[in-house]
This record gives sequence, structure tokens and C-alpha cells, in this order.
Amino acid sequence: MPHRDEPTLERECELGRIEAALDSATAGEGRVVVIEGRAGIGKTRLVQETQALAKGRGFGRLQAFGDALEAAMAWGVVRQLVEHSVSRHSTKILDAAAADPGEAELARTLHALWWVVVDLSSARPLLITVDDAHWADPSSLRFLVYLSRRIADLPIVLVVATRPPAEHTGPLTQLSVSRQTERVVPKALSPEALAELVAAREVLPAWAVVTALHAASGGNPFLTRVLVGELDALGLPVDSAATASKIGKLGPSAVFRAVLGRLPAEAVALAGAVAILGTGGDPWQAGALAKLDVTGLSAAVEALSSANVFAADGDHLVFVHPVVREAVLADLGPVARAALHGGAAKALYAAKAPADRVAAHLVRAPRGTLPGSAVILREAAAALLSAGDPRTAAAHLRRAVEETPDNAALRAELGRALLRTGEAVEARRQLLLAAAGVPDAELVAAAASATTVVDGPEAAVAELREAIAARPGGPRDPGRMHLEARLAVIRSFLPHHRRTASDHLSAYASLSGGTPDERTLLGLLAQMGRYEVRPADEVAETACRALANGAFFEDATGSIDVMVGWVVAMLALISADGIDEAGREIERARQRVREHGSPVEFAMVANAALFLEWRLGNLTVMEAEAEGALAAIGAEEPSPQVVALRATATHFLAYAALERGDLEAAADVLARFDGDHGDGPRMMPTMWLHEPRALIALAVGNPVLARTQAFLQRDEMRAVGVDPPTIPWRVPAVRAALLLGESDHALKLAEEQVVIARKWGTATEIGAALRLLAHADGDRRLDLLSESVGVLERSPARLHLARSLIDLGEAMRAARRGTDARSPLNRGIRLAAECGSAVLRTRAGKALEALGDRPRRAIAADPSSLTASERLVADLAASGHANREIAQELFVTPKAVEKHLGRIYAKLGIAGRRGLARAEFRMRERRRRT
Repeated sequence: MPHRDEPTLERECELGRIEAALDSATAGEGRVVVIEGRAGIGKTRLVQETQALAKGRGFGRLQAFGDALEAAMAWGVVRQLVEHSVSRHSTKILDAAAADPGEAELARTLHALWWVVVDLSSARPLLITVDDAHWADPSSLRFLVYLSRRIADLPIVLVVATRPPAEHTGPLTQLSVSRQTERVVPKALSPEALAELVAAREVLPAWAVVTALHAASGGNPFLTRVLVGELDALGLPVDSAATASKIGKLGPSAVFRAVLGRLPAEAVALAGAVAILGTGGDPWQAGALAKLDVTGLSAAVEALSSANVFAADGDHLVFVHPVVREAVLADLGPVARAALHGGAAKALYAAKAPADRVAAHLVRAPRGTLPGSAVILREAAAALLSAGDPRTAAAHLRRAVEETPDNAALRAELGRALLRTGEAVEARRQLLLAAAGVPDAELVAAAASATTVVDGPEAAVAELREAIAARPGGPRDPGRMHLEARLAVIRSFLPHHRRTASDHLSAYASLSGGTPDERTLLGLLAQMGRYEVRPADEVAETACRALANGAFFEDATGSIDVMVGWVVAMLALISADGIDEAGREIERARQRVREHGSPVEFAMVANAALFLEWRLGNLTVMEAEAEGALAAIGAEEPSPQVVALRATATHFLAYAALERGDLEAAADVLARFDGDHGDGPRMMPTMWLHEPRALIALAVGNPVLARTQAFLQRDEMRAVGVDPPTIPWRVPAVRAALLLGESDHALKLAEEQVVIARKWGTATEIGAALRLLAHADGDRRLDLLSESVGVLERSPARLHLARSLIDLGEAMRAARRGTDARSPLNRGIRLAAECGSAVLRTRAGKALEALGDRPRRAIAADPSSLTASERLVADLAASGHANREIAQELFVTPKAVEKHLGRIYAKLGIAGRRGLARAEFRMRERRRRT
């Protein structure tokens, strides 16, 4: 560790980049600075200089240090960062997280911690520094990555000092490539700088000594200080050229050994104890571990400080540099290290230290160190799993199993942890061993998940079928039901198992939905019913039993995968026109997510909500939901679930742009998705994107491309055995065929759509299909459009009704029935205005003008200049919500809300919130019309 009175040499460029980052944060634009370099190159000095610069600018400051021992403790670095300033928040957040080890709960914890940081930066800019991050615990590193991706709108500088990552993957690598990151790599000092460094000791060094020091240290400032200190200890003057010949024999490791060799045995023992206990060791605890009395402890501390092994740090014992600690540990040897870890574990256990701190020593101590150690290791593993560190948790559980090999429950927990690390082969072995000791269906099901990874889903299906056949009890035995549910989930991803899976699920059509497994089976059955076009009322009833008045959503706590099941059940219900039930379910889910949710969960609920709003014809609300979903998960890792959410939101944003007549915006939103995920996995939500692409092609006069896109969707759907009428590929295909003069083909496709719609049975799909057929069958156009309007009068889909009314009015005008045409056109233009479709309004207006009428002025509920997201923010602000409350509800930053409000005020020509209130600005209430 450098002395504060020593100069900071040849770091002007690095400090300039750090100052620029601080200036950026002062202006409200956050930055990440990663200082990367080998041990001793001066990373800590740069961190210290950054803290001084930030203090001078009035920044709040949080700091933490990574530690090799604390890397095995959940949230170690995060706790350091916040323990002095917001322990009342952080402790509650982190302690609550330990109750649920699921990925969803981890996501909620990360988001809650992010809000703690947002609050800390609300009064003044904030500097967060983490030194020695290569030793930070995985959960804290995960939070730093989470923060780095959301820092742009925050007045925060995050400075992370680390050695170069050993691998080109992991959180430290992710930090280095973050969009907001400045990567600072301090270079070795020049001989001239080393001369100045040595001269700071008030002795001008001989140039031969300087060049020898440079050659021996490689220009590393810390190693240079170590070498100079050893020269002093040996009585070799740095101002004598003769000393240069001695330096080459001194290598850093030899110096550390020499330093330790000159110390009393008590001092060496204390150094070893402090090295074992970790950063900021308590002197009395270290002294007890080294078996020193008060006098011996005091003498040892004095000796170590005089030898520049320990640095002054208040009441704690701290090594002058991590390199010194590493040298002390290496000098101990493996047996001595294990013995000291054993002693530390006993002492900490006796002092009632947290389980993870005791366990960090237990895993390095001899077996049998503590009676009941398996209980401690198990408790620590649970905390690590909740913090998103399954690898360390698995290491703890391995040791626990070694201590108590006959404990099947421990083996089960080890197997589950190994599943999360990706070690599927060993996970399956441990789970099956555990299941043999405790015949638990959940363990067999978990082992099947491992089999899916190791041998593929077909092998897992066979394994589950065999387990089900051997299961005692009847067909509704709870264990059997759990295995059946897992079998159904795995089969749902196998297209060639579609029919078998359907038959399998049909056997459970009478379930009440009273348990999580029953709800899973019913949710998959509802999804299957939608895809296979079973009667809509049957599908809606099945979906309602699956949702079970919010119970299915409660099941999803802790598991994004289970929440996917909730979403598909919701889409089936909405597609079946179960509007009221879906609306209530969404409001319950939205409230739960607002209170305790993650960005991905928010986006999942938003996806269900936007599909409902599209069904109802509330285009502006639907667009706001889609924009909100994309904003919330903009910084998330592109997991399959996240890609599916982005695809769905993109799909409906393209719809909204098409209804506004903004083809460029529709194409742009699809292009953005393709740019980010064009090479990603194919899934249902990406399959549906062919339809808006086809609609854009039609709008720009390219029916060939439109047909190609429609047929791509058809082929992908057929490959997986689905053809739901709710997102129909035949609509653009029929329109393309008509433009290409293929009227017979268009008629055939339109008639197919009517058959599928009638099979499904909702007024929405039947009315829309009749309208499509009317375009393909000119002889019956008026009758079919009249029938379409009549059917859609019974539907909640106002946008579909507006289309059919306007089409009917246009057809009547073409048939010279102008008087009859006025009523459907006027009603259609009013509905189009309420829905927010500029394209339909324009069409209807032109038709009325052709009849000699002046169209009624459309009174929009909101100023048309505002985007959907701006309308939503304005509505919340006018309702009295503070910026922070709006940001929390929409899962964005307060600064994003400020930007929205600034644009809203400018567009509406008002001065602020009072202007919104005086204008009684409200976004149209979300209607639930049936």
C-alpha cells in the first residue's frame, strides 16, 4: 500500500479519464470505470485518488474490498458498501432474500438493491468503489453488473479495481464490456518515475540502482517499494551504484521470505492467523488463533508493523498489500493452513458468527473439525443459493455430504445446486441416490431435468414414464401428479410429441386446480387447446381453473419458468375472450409485482396486459404496455424468456405503428429486434413476427414479399403442429393473393380461416374471418360484412368491429347505397378514434367525404402529440404520483420519468404538474367492455 505522501506518478491519463467519468456523473450520466492490472501496479492508489477527487466534488462515497475468504460469503461486498449508510434497508432486503433460493427472488433482490443505490444518489452524485474485485463474492459481482447496465440515467460512478480476469467470461468480463464502461489499464512505470519514487525517501538513487530496480520489478510500483525496503533492511544504500549488482538476486518472493524469516515466531504466527481470517481481522480473534497472550500479541503487532507487513488501520489488522498476504499464506503450507482454518471455524462458531462465515473456514478445515458441521454448511449453502452463487453452495454441500454420507436430504440439495451450476451428470447421480434413500417424486422429477441436459428430452420422457409406472398409489397420488406435470412440461417442447402430449393432458381435463401440479397441467392443457383450436369456451374454463383466482401466479414466486406457464394460460384465456377474468387476474398480478417484483416479472404481466388491450382495441394503452415491457427489460440478459418477452412486445408495437400509418416506425421496431436477436432461438413469439412483416410489405406495395412472410409463418407453425386463429397468417396471405390476381387461392385461404374461426368459436375470430372472406368473395361481400358486424357486436374487440363497420360502409358506397353507408362509416370512425387507429379514421373520413359529408371531428381522449408511454406517465403524474413512485411502478429510473415529463410539458405547452392538474389531463381509462 503506497504512503499517502508519495507522489502519484505517470497516471495523468488515467486520472483524466476518471475525472471525465466524475464530471459525467455530476451531469447526471453515470459511468463505470474498470481499473485492470496485475498485483502492485497501482490500482489501489488510483482508487484512493478517485475517492479524493470525488470528495472534492461533493460526491457521496461508498467503498468495499474483495477478499479471498469472503468470496464464499453471500453479498459480502454489497454488505460492506451499504452497512454504514443504509443498513436499515439493505439488511432487510438481503435477509429476506435468504428465504427463497429461486432465480425470480434473486432478480427481485437485485432490483431492490438497485433502488437502494438510486435513493442514495438522489441528493448528490455517488461514487462506489470496489477494490480487489477479483476476490469479490459472485452475488455482489452480479449486482455490480446489474447496476452497470442501468447506470446511464443515474448520477453514479462505479469504480472497480481488479486483476485481469482469468477467463474471458463471468461478471468481471461483463463489467469490462458494459456500454458505460471506461477500461483503465495502468502501465508499468518508467525508470524515471521509479527514480522519483525512490527519491521520495529523501535519498537520490544511483541511476544503476534505478535501472536494476526497474528490471527486477518490471516497473511495478509496489514491488519496487518492497525491493527498496529489503535493501534498507540489508544496509545496502540506494545511492551507491555498487548496490545494483545485489538487486537481481532479490526477487519479490525471496524478499517476502526474508522479511518473515527475520520476524519473531509470534509475529509469524500472528501474520498467518490474520491471513487466514481475512480482510480487517480483529486483533484479539487473530491473537487467540495464533495462541498469543496480550503481551505476545502486542509485541507481534509492533513487529509486523515495523517490518511493513501490516498497515495502520485503526483497530483492525490489515496487510499492506494483498501480495504480502498471499506470500504469508503460501509460506504456511497446506497442512498449517487447514489447521488454522479449523481453529478459526471453532472460534467463530463459539462466537455465534453467521453460518456462511463459519462455513468459509469449515470447507478448508480437516474433516470432523466441528460436530454438526453439516448443519452449518447446509445453512450457508441456502444463503448462497438465494444470492445466486450455486457453485460455492454446491462446494459447501459436497463437504456436508462427505461429513454425513447417509443423509439423503443433503444429497438432494447438492443435486439441485449442481443442476444450477450446469453439472448435470453429477446432479443426476446425486438426485437419484437421494431418491433411493427418500422416495420423493420431486427428486425423481429433478433428476429427469438433469437427464434432459445430459441425454436429451426423449430420455427424460422415458425416465419419467418408467417412474410413473412404478409409482404406488392411484392416478391422483400427489407424487404421481408431480411426475405427470414434469412429463407434460418436457413434452410440450417436443413438436413430434404434440399429439401424445395432447392425449396425455386431456386425461387431466377434470382437475380442479387445487395444487400447483394440477395448475401446471391445466395451464398446459389450455395452451394446447388454443394451439389445437379446441372450443374456446372449453379452453377459457380450463384456463380459469389453472389460474385459480391468482393461485397460479403465487405458484410462480421464485421461478420464471412457472411464470411462463401463467403467461400462456393468460394468453389462452384472452384469446377465448375471457376478458373480465383476465382483467382481474392481471390487476392482481400487477399489484403483486409492484409490491415485490423484478423487471422480468413486470414485463411478463405487461405482456399479458398488452395482449388484452389489443384484444379490446385499446391501442394507446397496448402500446404503452409494450413500450414499458421493453424499457423494463432493456438491460436484462437475453435468456429465452427475455427474448420471448421482447418478441411479443415488438410484435404489438409494430401493430400500433401500422395503425398510426407509421410504416417506418413499424419497420424500425422489427429491425431492432432482428439486430439484437436475429440469430437467437426460434420460438412461438418470434414465429408470430412474420405477420407484421407481411403487413408492412403489403402497405408498401410488395405483395410478393408479403406472401413470402405469411408462408414462412405458415411453415413454421405447421412444423410444430399449431394453427391458432388469433394471430392468423392467412390474413396477409389472402390480401397478397388478391393483389397478385390469385383470386381462387385467396378464396380458398379465406374459407379455411372461417372454418378455423368457427371451430374456435369466439365472436372475435368469427367476425374477423367473415370480414376476410368478404374481401375474397366479391359476390357475397355485403352479406358477409353485414354478418361480420352482427357477430362482432357480441365481441369485446372494438377495433375489429370498427374495421368491419368501415369496410361495410365502403362496400355500401361502392354499391351506390350512400344513405345506408353513412351510419356504419360514422360509427366506425368514432370507434377508430376511441381505439386510436389513425389509419381507420382516415379511411372512413375519405369514404364520408366521397359521399359529400364532412366527417365528425374525432375527439381524442389525449393530446395526439404524446407517445403511449408519455400518456401513461402524464396520467400517473396528474393523479398525484411522485416521480419516484412513477419510476417504481413502471420499472424505470427517476431520470427517465423526468425526461418524459419534460417532453410532455413542452408538447402540451404547460409549465409543470399544475398544468396537468388544471387541464384535468387523464389518459383514457382502461376499458373492459364486453
